[in-house]
Amino acid sequence: MFLKRIYLILVILFANISIAVSSENIFFIDIDYVLNNSNFGKNIYNDLNDLNEKNLNYLSEKEKLIKEKKLSIEKMKNISSNEKFENDVELFNVQVEKYKAEKDKILNDFIKKKDEKLNNFLIKINPLIQEYMRENSIDLILEKNQIFIGNSNKDISDEILKIVNNKI
Repeated sequence: MFLKRIYLILVILFANISIAVSSENIFFIDIDYVLNNSNFGKNIYNDLNDLNEKNLNYLSEKEKLIKEKKLSIEKMKNISSNEKFENDVELFNVQVEKYKAEKDKILNDFIKKKDEKLNNFLIKINPLIQEYMRENSIDLILEKNQIFIGNSNKDISDEILKIVNNKI
């Protein structure tokens, strides 16, 4: 009997919450759309693509040198003494380990740079979105990818995109 009362109270409580939320002024925004189509977002992606291209070119050159070194060691296998060959192989392995460590560092630095730029984008557009919310009496804005289905009239991505392009 006690459990039935608790269950009934919980049902009534949750029913009231859903009714209260439905009367709120709720909209949604596609941040990825704003990022991909705003001038500021395009600059971020261009900078990241340039950095990525530079990193890939640098790493491919290093990898090419390592492959050439490996081939030269393999060619010298039968010609050089065992001690010299083992020493060359050991030095080559050290060089490969340095390359792997450098590659990991470059990748981690790129990820940090990307996260930093994207966070900077969000920090810069946040006040613009808050101002838009105040001007239009909006209570809540949700991210579009967190919504299963919604009325397209509630999508404010285009309006925010215009504001971002004008003010940043």
